[in-house]
Amino acid sequence: MSKIYQLISSIQLGGAELVAVNLASYCGELLGDGVEFHLVELYPTNNKYALTKKEELSSKNVRVITLFNGPKRLSLLLAPIKLIRFIQKEKPFVIHSHTDLPDFVLSVTIRILNFFKLYIPNVVRTIHNTQLWRSHHVMGKITESAYKDEIVVAVSSYSMEAYGQLRKKYKLQVSNDRQIIYNGCLVPSRNPHSFKTDKEKINIAFCGRFEDYKGMETLISTINFISKNYPNRFLFHIIGDGTFRDQLEKLSHKINDMILYDPIPDVSNMFYAFDYIFMPSHFEGLGLISVEASLAKVPVIASFAPGLDETLPENWPLRFHLKNNEELYSIFEKIHNSEYNREFLQEEAYSFVFKKFSFYNMIHSYSNLYKKML
Repeated sequence: MSKIYQLISSIQLGGAELVAVNLASYCGELLGDGVEFHLVELYPTNNKYALTKKEELSSKNVRVITLFNGPKRLSLLLAPIKLIRFIQKEKPFVIHSHTDLPDFVLSVTIRILNFFKLYIPNVVRTIHNTQLWRSHHVMGKITESAYKDEIVVAVSSYSMEAYGQLRKKYKLQVSNDRQIIYNGCLVPSRNPHSFKTDKEKINIAFCGRFEDYKGMETLISTINFISKNYPNRFLFHIIGDGTFRDQLEKLSHKINDMILYDPIPDVSNMFYAFDYIFMPSHFEGLGLISVEASLAKVPVIASFAPGLDETLPENWPLRFHLKNNEELYSIFEKIHNSEYNREFLQEEAYSFVFKKFSFYNMIHSYSNLYKKML
């Protein structure tokens, strides 16, 4: 039995983690009975979202391995030890790493295995972001220098460019075996939801991690501005978790036009409840929320940002520059005044993403990649 490990930081709300879950869940159907998928997380996330995803994976016979049952930072030191034990015991044929922290843990693991001349699996890396190691340059160099000519997949042209720039910065050669595989999404269904939407208001949703690169400052300032200038006309539904949670909770107590929710599994199946999705990101690897929203026929208000630009049609009218508040607020004004043909926007975006971000194309592309290695 050939084993393939999908290595992630943790089961949590995020595009990279969702891709890994989908590969573990669906690629086995194309590769046959001789291949087994395991999802390996560095540390656990103990919330409803993670528990639901683990149950889903278990129902599809995908085992979840947690390398360290403790805090994230400590996992970076101790996870390689446990990963080495699993590799030597189970001899996985492929380890597929997603994002920077798994890349770091795997790089330490590879160095130790090389030193002791132990078994090393084939390595696949997927580059999910357009900003790589932006605040931990030394850690980035330690990580990247462990990799030579492994298979590198990028989720967008911007992500592939970021990988090339990073290797150049560290004076390392880029892999000769690299390709772009766009993240694919299923067309969302229309599941029951518990969102407190108001039919008398315009319902705007933000869904994702509450981190600076997701545009938290823009989100907070926009909610303040819209609430002041268009009282009781818009209702913001903020879904997720992260370091800005406390700030958003305080804001939700002060403003009536905002509701805060914890991360929700398979939330894209509930996007139909909203009128618009708001994405003020600084950068994305590939904006999966944008793709899912368009497939759910919910127009996206999006910043001009690497990795997000590729998810929307050219000349999309709901796009704005992050440093141009007037441009952003003008979009909300036009929404308030019903100046956009929402039905046209829905169909235009749906048609665009349906062709470009096919879920089945993604699964087939990765399955073919694994087939060549088995």
